[in-house]
Amino acid sequence: MEPDLRQWFMKYNDAFPKGPAAVAEFYYEPCINARMGVRLNRTRQDTATFFQQVIAKYRAQGWHHGEIVSMETRNLGSNSVQATVRWAYKNAENQALWEWTFTYNLYKANGDWKILLQTLHES
Repeated sequence: MEPDLRQWFMKYNDAFPKGPAAVAEFYYEPCINARMGVRLNRTRQDTATFFQQVIAKYRAQGWHHGEIVSMETRNLGSNSVQATVRWAYKNAENQALWEWTFTYNLYKANGDWKILLQTLHES
């Protein structure tokens, strides 16, 4: 399952430069983002609004793109998985600015994975 999920997360990563609406497509509604607080996004617009703020903050810190550093997955049944991904956030020169680890709970329906819960591993 990991190669399939790795490709899915690469597409998720590729959505960030396209903007918050593209990122929101990867989430169920409602969904929960637990990163420096907990936020319930009830609608696709709520999710897009949340990621508009996230992307603006990333860009203000020099972010240009992300890259998967490592990924571990754990099946939770035939249509559910937990994935822990370590991301490197890089500038236009491909230099790592920071790294963060997130755990995602994903559910697959109609052939598509969607994120139900995203948790930042805060230090």
